[in-house]
Amino acid sequence: MKYLTPQQIDAMASAALTSFEFTCEWDTATQAAAEYCIDEYGFIPRRSAVLLARKQAQLKWQAIKQATRAILEEQEQ
Repeated sequence: MKYLTPQQIDAMASAALTSFEFTCEWDTATQAAAEYCIDEYGFIPRRSAVLLARKQAQLKWQAIKQATRAILEEQEQ
């Protein structure tokens, strides 16, 4: 049994976020995170690790949305 480090899960989350930016589908992004692990680390990740990467990608996406919203509101003033 192999465990992923926080850095590896973060890399999977980045792959999921990139996928989401192109497809706008979280299911596809989740699959991208799993495929990233298989390609980069050579093993199939546990479902919990993939879902954690998805959740981190969703948090990153929310941060991007909030930052963009703040910039737009600032420009309106």
